[in-house]
Order: sequence, then structure tokens, then C-alpha cells
Amino acid sequence: MDVGLILFLLIAGIILIFAQGTILLITRYKRCGPDEILVIYGRIEGDRPSRCIHGGGVMVWPLIQDYKKMSLIPMSLEIPLDNALSADELKMNIKSNFSVGISTEKQLMENAAEHLLHLTPDQIESMACDIIIGQLRQIFASLTSEQISTQSVHLDELIQEKVAIELGKVGIKIISFYIDEVTESSISTRTVTEEKLNHYLGLTKRAREKATPIPVQGSPEHDQLTILLRMADDYASDAKHFMDNGDYVRAFGAINYAHAWIDAGVKLRLLDGHGDDNLFTLP
Repeated sequence: MDVGLILFLLIAGIILIFAQGTILLITRYKRCGPDEILVIYGRIEGDRPSRCIHGGGVMVWPLIQDYKKMSLIPMSLEIPLDNALSADELKMNIKSNFSVGISTEKQLMENAAEHLLHLTPDQIESMACDIIIGQLRQIFASLTSEQISTQSVHLDELIQEKVAIELGKVGIKIISFYIDEVTESSISTRTVTEEKLNHYLGLTKRAREKATPIPVQGSPEHDQLTILLRMADDYASDAKHFMDNGDYVRAFGAINYAHAWIDAGVKLRLLDGHGDDNLFTLP
């Protein structure tokens, strides 16, 4: 073969390899804007489930890695909390507004990647609302109706202590919030007896044992179910704690919230209620 032809083919091959490498670098280098988080998952250094980048860029290697972006744009949530039971056994209607968003703090970004990556914006807002409502009920159950109405206590500190911590577990931070309106919905509630409380504790325990998971483990729906059941178990634990301390009203509220989380799982087809319309609201 002619030496010139061999040299030509060799140079052409080198140019082709260089061009392909350049194209690979261009197409697989992913940039992240200031209003978003880039989550790389797959084979990550240190055997981590994912790597989160805020700002800048990073190489995403083909075949062994993939990526997805999460928006940092704040979400505005109107929280209508009806019939929240106060410490002096009055039902209160409380309207509040929260501005929340995915956090750029390292640990919270990792929490967001774990829990929110494959959820739609509407699903993320719904999850945030559920967490906020559950925590607000607990906060207001520890305050008298007068303290709630006049906001004479440091509500901002209580909310930061309770709500922000729970939101942080799924990677969300509170940007701002305010209580818009507080009204009284009733002037009395029925007394909670030990017999009544034990009855509802038993109902919730039966519901928790009977409902079985539907989603496949590792799916986004299974991740949602894990959060839902953790909320139910936390409320059930709170109910037992309140009962042991003689606070039957708060115990009654907590066990009802626990059952509500389980019931929601059945209604959303994340849990199988096995046709039991006494324990669950069937879909």
C-alpha cells in the first residue's frame, strides 16, 4: 500500500477520534443554572446514590451515569387549616401562607434528590402542604386559643423548630411565612375518655397492620409511600406519648392524624386496604 495513503488514513483516523472525543465532551458536559440543582445518579464516586451540583457544570459519563434537574424557584402555598384543636379544647380555623423551595444546603440537597427527584412540581407542593399541615396541628394543639388568636407566643420560633425540620427531611426549606387569619370554629369539644382513646388506638393499629404496600420497591411511588407511612408512625408514637402523660386531647388528635395518613395511602392506591371499608376510605 502506498505510504502516502497510509499516512493519510492514519491522520484521518486521529482527526476522527479527536472529533468524536470533542463531541462527547460537548454533549456530556452539563451546566447548571443559578435557579436549579443538577442531580447526577448512577455510578457515583464513594458509592453515593447521587451527586448534587448547584451552579457550574460537570461531566456526566454515558452508560454509567444519568442526570436530572430540580428547580429552585420558590413555591407559594396557601395553607387552610380547619378545626385545629387548641390546648384548651377549642377548634380553630387558621389560614397561613408559606413560601418554600428546595434547599441548596448540601445535606438538604441530598435529601431532595432522594425524595423529590422524580416528582412533578404539583406533587412536591402537595407533599410540602401535607407536612406543614401536620406540624401546624401539633404546634397549635400545644397552645391555647388565646395564644393562637393573639399570636402572643413566638410562633415563628415554633414553626422553625417543628415545620422547618420536617420539611428539611425531604430537602425543602422555608423561605418565609405568615399567619393570615385566625377564627374560632366552635366553642366546645367533647371530652376524650381513656376508653375512647384506646378504641381509636386499636383501630389505627389494625389499619397499619392490614394495609399492605402496592408500589414496587425502588419506584418513585414507593418512596412517597415510605414518607407517608413514616408520618403515620410518627403520629402514632406521639399519641402514645401524649396518652402516657395524661394529655388525652392531643393524643386523640395525633392518633386521628396517624390513621388519616394510612387512609390517604389506601385512597391514593399506594396501600392495599383489602376491601375493608370500615378501616379505610376505599378508592
